[in-house]
Amino acid sequence: MSESLPPSKRHLTRQLRERKQRKLYSDDWALGDEEIEGRRTFSIQEKLESPKFSQNNLVKEMHGSELTLSYIQRYGFQIPLLFKEKTGLGLRVPTSNFTINDVRMCVGSRRLLDVMDVNTQKNVEMTMKEWQRYYEDPNKDKLLNVISLEFSHTKLENYIQTPTIVRQIDWVDCVWPRHLKEAQIESTNVLDDMMYPKVQKYCLMSVKGCYTDFHVDFGGTSVWYHILKGSKVFWLIPPTERNLQLYEQWVLSGKQSDVFFGDTVEKCTRIQLHEGNTFFIPTGWIHAVFTPCDSLVFGGNFLHSFGIEKQLKTAQVEDVTKVPQKFRYPFFTEMLWYVLERYVHCLLGRTHLSTSELTAGSTVGMFSLQDRPHIHLTQQELHGLKAIVMYLHTLPTNKKNVPELIRDPIALITDVRTLVGLHRHDDKDLAITGHPVLTAFNDYDGKNNHRLPLARNSGNRSALMGSRLPRPNPVKIPHKSSTPPGPADKGGPRRRRTRCKKCEACQRNDCGECSFCLDMVKFGGPGRAKQTCNMRQCLQPMLPVTAACAHCNLDGWGQTPVMPLQKGPTRNEGPSSLMECSVCYEIAHPSCVQRLCPQVSGVVNEDMPNSWECPVCCKSGKNTDYRPRHFRARQKSSDMRRMSISSDASSAMDCKLQPEIVSESGSDNESKDHIDMKSVPIKKRRSSECEIETEPAKEVEAPRKLALRTQLAQQLSSNSSKVLKKSLYVVRPAPALSMPSSNLAGDKRCILPVFRYLSPAALYQCSLVCKAWAQYSIEPTLWKKMDFTQVRLTAAQLRGIVRRQPENLVLDWSPTSKHQLAWLLSRLTVLRELSLRSVNVQTALALRSCYCPPLHTLDISFVTGLNDGALREILGPNNDSRRGLTDEKSRLRNLKVLKLAGTDVSDVALRYVTQYLPAVTNLDLSSCARITDAGIAQLSTSPANTVHTLVSLDLSHCKLVTELSLDHLARCENLVRLDLRHANHVSTQAVIKFAAKSEHNLQVRDVKLVDRRQKIIKRALCGEVTNRDCLKLYVGGTNGKPSILGYANHVRDVTNENA
Repeated sequence: MSESLPPSKRHLTRQLRERKQRKLYSDDWALGDEEIEGRRTFSIQEKLESPKFSQNNLVKEMHGSELTLSYIQRYGFQIPLLFKEKTGLGLRVPTSNFTINDVRMCVGSRRLLDVMDVNTQKNVEMTMKEWQRYYEDPNKDKLLNVISLEFSHTKLENYIQTPTIVRQIDWVDCVWPRHLKEAQIESTNVLDDMMYPKVQKYCLMSVKGCYTDFHVDFGGTSVWYHILKGSKVFWLIPPTERNLQLYEQWVLSGKQSDVFFGDTVEKCTRIQLHEGNTFFIPTGWIHAVFTPCDSLVFGGNFLHSFGIEKQLKTAQVEDVTKVPQKFRYPFFTEMLWYVLERYVHCLLGRTHLSTSELTAGSTVGMFSLQDRPHIHLTQQELHGLKAIVMYLHTLPTNKKNVPELIRDPIALITDVRTLVGLHRHDDKDLAITGHPVLTAFNDYDGKNNHRLPLARNSGNRSALMGSRLPRPNPVKIPHKSSTPPGPADKGGPRRRRTRCKKCEACQRNDCGECSFCLDMVKFGGPGRAKQTCNMRQCLQPMLPVTAACAHCNLDGWGQTPVMPLQKGPTRNEGPSSLMECSVCYEIAHPSCVQRLCPQVSGVVNEDMPNSWECPVCCKSGKNTDYRPRHFRARQKSSDMRRMSISSDASSAMDCKLQPEIVSESGSDNESKDHIDMKSVPIKKRRSSECEIETEPAKEVEAPRKLALRTQLAQQLSSNSSKVLKKSLYVVRPAPALSMPSSNLAGDKRCILPVFRYLSPAALYQCSLVCKAWAQYSIEPTLWKKMDFTQVRLTAAQLRGIVRRQPENLVLDWSPTSKHQLAWLLSRLTVLRELSLRSVNVQTALALRSCYCPPLHTLDISFVTGLNDGALREILGPNNDSRRGLTDEKSRLRNLKVLKLAGTDVSDVALRYVTQYLPAVTNLDLSSCARITDAGIAQLSTSPANTVHTLVSLDLSHCKLVTELSLDHLARCENLVRLDLRHANHVSTQAVIKFAAKSEHNLQVRDVKLVDRRQKIIKRALCGEVTNRDCLKLYVGGTNGKPSILGYANHVRDVTNENA
């Protein structure tokens, strides 16, 4: 058949076959997109020294005793506050000898941390032990930063006490139901195990040089920082409407690594915090942080009632900028509902939280309105309550997230409106009492001792957190009947199976060889298939947690499925009791199906967890043509064949289910539906299509691991006809190979200095030795300059250039297209020197792009068709009108060297040079026939920056330049090199006169070349002076003849001086 294919098809088939058979290391050593795009093009050191941010009028310095609740009620919390000492703040922190090792001892060595890579601003996971090893290592290959270690419910919590003002106004302490906070037992910040917004105590550990770009703290929270060790530098921007709009545009533009946001706003201040300082940042302030030395900082985030409007505005900004849910304030919407309820409870005496003995809307016996004086609210609180109601009203129904404890949200909103009406004329002076309006929970009353129940959830997140906790006295809580959509409904629960994340296939990396991997973008494919690697096909795909029984509409744990799916705690740790029929694909409880066909038993398929042939299909005979599902991963890797051990489904069949407590629906039939699985007759189908009857296993009280081992032994003995013999030798897996420390060939510190002496061809040969050398061979330090003169670039060469990230790229006389150059420029963020001599003018026009790197040297000499209009297109601002990509400044504004030799530019082009290139120092205009004295006058006339910056100017072969240009150039303050060779209208005497008048000790060489005067010996060493020139300087004897002895003596003196 291959002979019938055309030659092009046969060639393509042979290429694909070779690519599949031969693994190249080049597929693995490509730099990731994050490493390419995450490099900053602005200098942090320059921003640290810039006087633009030195004004300090945006920060107020105070003493700790001055920060009281009366101060907050009077002035609000609008500007950052700095405290040189923590005295009077009520803050408790460890002593200064507290170290990173102490942090590890308190939180645990295995605590997983979200570590941010400073270069890419992306997060990676690392254990606390690995972080300590990195922190204490003097040789760090990358900058990592820990800013999200929340240590509540760890030993470290006992060393830290938040400031007094924070404890008085933090909503977590005075609004969130206390029994939910006390139910928190997990020390990590996993949202599934979180019972309350766990953001009150953070530990920040940063190494020298760490930088966190401009951001707003999640949910508009206010922040307190205490510098225990080291120091921090903050750039602060007030949250005005204009600044927030600019911030949204800056985030959405994707130019964070190119633009320092502080340069785009009117007011931005810089402040440095030292050891022992405490700093408070109000709601919504945009800030960036730099770490000048290794530091250890403690802090926390808190929401409060004196910045509600800005907190809601920040939440809207997070929606616009599409901040992932993982990085937002947890349970933000639920917190707003609890705030409204708490204000109604404290001011109107009515509670809307359901208790076991009180109904929603009843009056708790703590006070009556007639027995207490009127409490005045501040303007921030009153306007904030209105803003919360409007914010909740604008949310869609599926995002309102009404807590389960609040049974009647409409009545709550009505009470809030009544409250606002009663307090609309409150006196702001009488509101300054020094006492908080929202008092902390105290069981609602000192007399009443009932606690709020941990009610289950029917569709929102916060109350779901109580469903996993045991209750000694379960209480039926009536609510409106709601039947979730069936599995077949369009908006019903998810039916598609999910990864188990535990089998060997799930834990593998992509193979890079299968058709799906070759389609992935990271392997150079188009990314259209969007399929997982063949080797990563899950061997035990699980039913989703939202799957529901088609008969009773309950999930595998006897609870109502959560719709819509929200982040929350996981269900019971046991396996799901649901089964999916492999014939009709119906998901149901075996007990529910068994009622329909009591005489027929189902058949369990061991190829997949929670899979069987339901009794209905077995009764109708639909299962006769059934074939077990197979996995492509098993076909390619024999070591991935799993043994026929019981899945979660079979273990669910064999183990006796514990009776569930009464569900939220209040139905008594729920416990009857979950009958003992021992009474359900079930068969098991092996992969060999033979059926065997299995008896239910006895109840096992041993741990789960021992139970699985026992069950595996039973299955091996029952499914095999061979006699099992005791192994004579203990077989253990081979230990992982570890490179000895004495192997210098694999040490990067030893190999890179050697690689620097090798040519590109030799580096390519070295890259084929091993994977480590392949990665070392593309180290950007080895490829500072890449020369492709007269080379037609291919796709492979373009990828190779991007992987190596050169600083100097030469494409002289290369037939490069405009699209190729634009593709390169958008990915070479560290490129500083670019040479495009004699390329097509359309190719050079690719420089006008918002993705062009900040070049320092550009050579576009002898480009055919490069005239004034084309140069204006290149140097002018980009014409991209997309939101966030418009820029009024030229991307080449940092250009210092510009070479335009042999082009068709005129005096008009020099006006563009002075307009768009404020930092140009070297300008090459040689062989530009249209340059005249008028163009030179533009370079030397204010307000052109070239008057102060121009250092070198090449006017050789410019036939229209006259001696009048020398008078103009005399005004250039730093001009030290001028080339007028072959300029016919400029005499040598005029050039000598120009050099004599200069203050820079200039001289004339090679007829009309003016440069700085150098010592004769230094020039001789550089090869610019011959021995004949040196001999002319030493004249001795009579008649002025050269003296060889005088020259020899001088060389001897210079040699001794150098020695």
